[in-house]
Amino acid sequence: MKIKTNIVKLLAVLAILGSLVAIAAVPASAVAASVTPATGSGVVGASFSMTASDFGGTSILTAKFDGAVMTTAPTVVTTNASGTITFAVLIPTATAGVHIISVTDGVNTATAEYTVLQKVVITSPATKKGPVGASVTVSGTGFSGAGVTADVTIGGAPLVSGVPVDSNGSFTGTGTVPSLTSGAKTVSASDGAGNTADTTDTFTVTPTMVLTPASGLPGATVTLTGSGWLDAPLVVVTFAGGSAVSVDPDSNGVINTSYQIPVAATAGVKSVVGTQGTTTASTTFTVSPRALTLTPSSGPGGTKVVVTGSNMTHNGTIAAAALTFNSAQWATGQISIDSAGTIFPTTLYVPTGLVPGTYTVQATDSGSLIAYGTFTVTKPTIALNPTTGAINTSFTVTGAGWLPGTTTGATVTITFSYTTTTPAAASVSLTTTPDGSGNIAAAITVPADAAAGYATVSAADLKLNSALNATFTVPGAIVSVTPATGAAGTTVSVAGSGFAAYTAVTVKIGNYQFLSQALTDPVGAFTYTFTVPGLAAGSQPVTASDGTSTASAYFVISATGATTQSQTAGISSQLVRVWGYSGGTWYMYDPADAAGSNLATLTSGNGYWINVSEACTLIYGGYSYPLSAGWNLIGWR
Repeated sequence: MKIKTNIVKLLAVLAILGSLVAIAAVPASAVAASVTPATGSGVVGASFSMTASDFGGTSILTAKFDGAVMTTAPTVVTTNASGTITFAVLIPTATAGVHIISVTDGVNTATAEYTVLQKVVITSPATKKGPVGASVTVSGTGFSGAGVTADVTIGGAPLVSGVPVDSNGSFTGTGTVPSLTSGAKTVSASDGAGNTADTTDTFTVTPTMVLTPASGLPGATVTLTGSGWLDAPLVVVTFAGGSAVSVDPDSNGVINTSYQIPVAATAGVKSVVGTQGTTTASTTFTVSPRALTLTPSSGPGGTKVVVTGSNMTHNGTIAAAALTFNSAQWATGQISIDSAGTIFPTTLYVPTGLVPGTYTVQATDSGSLIAYGTFTVTKPTIALNPTTGAINTSFTVTGAGWLPGTTTGATVTITFSYTTTTPAAASVSLTTTPDGSGNIAAAITVPADAAAGYATVSAADLKLNSALNATFTVPGAIVSVTPATGAAGTTVSVAGSGFAAYTAVTVKIGNYQFLSQALTDPVGAFTYTFTVPGLAAGSQPVTASDGTSTASAYFVISATGATTQSQTAGISSQLVRVWGYSGGTWYMYDPADAAGSNLATLTSGNGYWINVSEACTLIYGGYSYPLSAGWNLIGWR
């Protein structure tokens, strides 16, 4: 019976489990969900707005495109309490045709049909503009994915053909802009399945202009080509903002014609601009100089030069008035040009009186061809060596850059301008002839009456050429003493310079004037020797003067040594006489007889007889010597 009871219990459990499985198999809340709009169309990458309705309240929805999850905005799509929400989906890369967008909450699902349209866009260049021949890259989406190819057009003309379309209906192709007129051109595409772009792009064709060759002489004929113009009106071409001509593009906007560079064009890079209404294009042309050759190409005024040139009118001529230097007629007669266009070598002289600088030389021939050259007018130079000197000394003047000595008017006058001692302005001059290279050299003597200070040296020739003035210095009077220090009695030598020539000079030390005088030599120099007198110790001026110029130096007199006079100064009012004996000779000092006194100093270790008028004490050097009236014998310590 127990076994039977267990079987009954087991059957009851199985029945309960079966009921639960049956309940789980029934949908929790099956409803009639929907999305609007039910259909839509657009290109890949477009945003499609949808409204989901009749879903469960606060349900999270998932949108799919042909079964693949789509990007949505907002990222998480959640219905409101009523089961409704409006959101957007991003159309993914897909082929042309109808695709299914499904929206589900996991239980309920609603669908809509979406038709992918064809689109092309220019990806390069970013400006979406350029001339005929420019490279253009185009991408396409939403085309057939059936292994077909696409053909891309620009302005109705082929840009690139046979571009493979991938399985997602996309392609990328690159081509060059064909011959089209200027302006905005539609870029479209179609594939082998018959799909044509619903959305197109626009490329603006810009005009071009090219000169071939891009450089040449004035008056040269070159080829002017261009593309991307309208077939009307005419294109006006201007050269360097001046000369203008009109050219006529063909029906494809192409220009191909000859073009003459203006004969008066100057050398350099010039802008050439084409204008058609509001449309312009430009290029450049480098004008090569039609050169006049001047030999030499630089020098002072009056330089003799040879003028020639090439590439001129064959068998032409240059009239006298048609050859100019600094815009003024230069030639005096007509100049011939040979059959090869070479100017006959002609000798001319550079105009005089021009300031230094580079000047233009221009020649216009009988065929209106113009040649240009330049000549640089230079300024001659002078230099002095030395730049300082006394009167009656000489210095050298050298120079360069003058006309060669063989040229008429090349003689150079050199002038030394100075101030005299009077004072007054004065000058001396000399002439010299340059050598064949235009170099000069001459010596000038400083005048004897030149005052100390600055003088100027100038130079000029007969062709109005001159050099910058140079400065010369005439030094002033100076003296020096040798030695510069010593005791009284020292022999001193005084040297002076910068004084007047052949002039007596008075010499003094301190207030002591020596009776004899020095005499200057031809250049105002002298030497003088004297013995330092017994002046007070210290710095004493040594002065020399010729009456006009004065100069000073200093001599330092060292401290004077002990003398009998200084040693007995303490009893000077009582002292009558001193006698000393040394080396077999008697020496005497008498304050009243300086000329007869020959005892210069009292020397330690010697004995001396001292006569005083009354008793007194001699104190010197820390020692005391008591003396009685009359004669006293003492030993000097």
